[in-house]
Amino acid sequence: MARIILQNKEYILNDFNREDELEKAVIENKRYIFGKDSVYIDVKKRIGKENHKSIPDAFLIDFYDSKKPQLYIVENEIASHDVYSHIAEQIARFATSVISSGIQVRQMLLEEISKNPDLTKEIKNQLNNTDFKTITDLLLYLVEQNIIKIVIVINENSEDLNLVLKIFKNQPDVVILQRYICAGDILYYYEPMREEIEDIEIEKAKTGNAVEFDTVVCAAFEDGFNRAYIESKAWWAIRLSQEAREKLKYLAIYEKAPKAEISNYAEIDRIEPYKDTGKYILYLKNQKKIPPIKLNVGKGEAPQSPRYTTLKKLLSAKFINELWG
Repeated sequence: MARIILQNKEYILNDFNREDELEKAVIENKRYIFGKDSVYIDVKKRIGKENHKSIPDAFLIDFYDSKKPQLYIVENEIASHDVYSHIAEQIARFATSVISSGIQVRQMLLEEISKNPDLTKEIKNQLNNTDFKTITDLLLYLVEQNIIKIVIVINENSEDLNLVLKIFKNQPDVVILQRYICAGDILYYYEPMREEIEDIEIEKAKTGNAVEFDTVVCAAFEDGFNRAYIESKAWWAIRLSQEAREKLKYLAIYEKAPKAEISNYAEIDRIEPYKDTGKYILYLKNQKKIPPIKLNVGKGEAPQSPRYTTLKKLLSAKFINELWG
């Protein structure tokens, strides 16, 4: 059983026994799980037509990119539910119901928002950073000019879940949320919806603007670089949100010591699920060499996990710290 030690206290995994327990924890921690620029709409109403009806647990409006906000259906699930007969069926119903009932979804959300003053205020505050004048304009865009995405919050991932999600063209994001307890004191472990661009959100907090990216920088030792990048023309086992999968066009490799530099990048040909891990493999083409981008001692950190930048910065930078921020 997993445990966490914090300030000399041992916290023991205290699994969620019911879905409503998980859902309560999701609502309490929604800003951490989904991001500070998101609005969680806690509404459970049937959507869809005929055989495509379903009842989502909630909806989420993600304002991280103020020019292109995104609507998500939220499904809160506990891992003890059967993946095939319960979770997969639910996700399939969501996917088909929003296709057949976009107008219904928009009208339902408008009604729920209009009768909740706090929710209305929260969304209007976010509208100040967008080009949308009204909530109606926003929902028209979210429902009719954009693909409604799905995010699953669950207390434990599994190979079966990852296998099932591979059948969806737009594979849902998976958020892990676990509860730990010590003498009545509760803490939560979570893997957020956009873990891979967390440092970009930090930069957004400084500027107020979404940070554009089209390039992921991954770190490699010499053997991994040769085996994956050179021989296989691919890079794998990267956790990517739906947003990142849509935006990424290039991959660059930071070669660890003794080189400690970036001198190779390639176009991303396609992104596919990597086995049943819940992560992805990037297939590459048009591999190119560039003048080495070196570490500038004392300024910035060498990338250990994937980090995000733009090709424009990559082609103009002399030192690695110039790629971030």
